[in-house]
Amino acid sequence: MNTSWAGKRYWTTPMQDNADGYVGLRLHEDAKGAEVAVAEIVFWDASGQFYVKTLNHEVPLEVFESLIAEAKELLNAK
Repeated sequence: MNTSWAGKRYWTTPMQDNADGYVGLRLHEDAKGAEVAVAEIVFWDASGQFYVKTLNHEVPLEVFESLIAEAKELLNAK
């Protein structure tokens, strides 16, 4: 994902840890030149479920919906 919303840019980077058994995406925000990680979505092999974790930031629902769709697409591609 690489999108803008309300004057902020959002993008994702992949995360994976085979030892711990997860794959996911980290959501980043760039507002006024400050880049910060704002959320993570992880699929845990052991539970077979996605988990979303916000990193003490507000994220628009539309951006979260795109993050979830991207994560599901990533998992289906593997």
